[in-house]
Amino acid sequence: MKLAVLGLGNMGSALAHCLLKAGHDVSVWNRTSDKAEVFAEAGATICSSPDDAVAACDFVIFCIKSHKETVELVSGLSVSLKGRTICDMSTGDTSDADRLVAVLEKQGAGYMLGMINAYPSGIGGDETTILTVGSAGTWDRYGSIIRELGAKSAHVGEKPEALAALFAGLFTVRQGFMFGMIYGALVCQKAGIPMQVYADQLPATIKLVNDYHELFARTVPTEDYDNAEASLKVYALAQEDALKTYLSLDAPADFVQLMRDRTKAAWDDGYGDKQLTSLVQHMTDA
Repeated sequence: MKLAVLGLGNMGSALAHCLLKAGHDVSVWNRTSDKAEVFAEAGATICSSPDDAVAACDFVIFCIKSHKETVELVSGLSVSLKGRTICDMSTGDTSDADRLVAVLEKQGAGYMLGMINAYPSGIGGDETTILTVGSAGTWDRYGSIIRELGAKSAHVGEKPEALAALFAGLFTVRQGFMFGMIYGALVCQKAGIPMQVYADQLPATIKLVNDYHELFARTVPTEDYDNAEASLKVYALAQEDALKTYLSLDAPADFVQLMRDRTKAAWDDGYGDKQLTSLVQHMTDA
């Protein structure tokens, strides 16, 4: 199978190197030719234009700045895209992705959009994930290539908004954890606790995050929120105590207030004896 990678920044270069290492026939193109020339020794075909790269391949990976730039580049091609699949690993919001998909579909091309959850050094790794959306059949044909780039990669749907929503959700998890550590630092500072002492205690808390993940994975997909070892009302009472501590120390408490208010509202609506994860159901139905 002939592949192409257009855009040889840090990430694009990592993708191209990985595909070459896997033994694929790879063509590359970059706006500045010096970045492309280094791939000649690795066995890549160096293309002088995007048209040359696309014309030579069935599956074309774009890894440039944004979906907008991919639209501009694709719209300027003179070679036909009919029967080819364009995989855009660039970034952008849902409207940009929708426009790119519309352009590709109009030209008869299949599409795949990918969200890379790794640094360039992680490309090809056993734990690396690239989440994709794509037109019907594209994952069946090219999913194995994506999994060479990241062994835990997965197809999550056809519509671009599925990818954007998944990014937003996973980003919220990461940032929620970071903000939790930040707010925790603030209340400890108010109580005169040295930040090194606080930081030293975080690993024990981080271990509990794995337990939270297991609880979430066990209860939310099945919507089975009964038989809680620690019920929602137990968490609500603990959150109330934490909130009082924040307020008494005059520490910023809006993050803790939000958690407490959401949990208390569910308790008031009859969810008190259920799992804390039943908040997903409660807020969905609200």
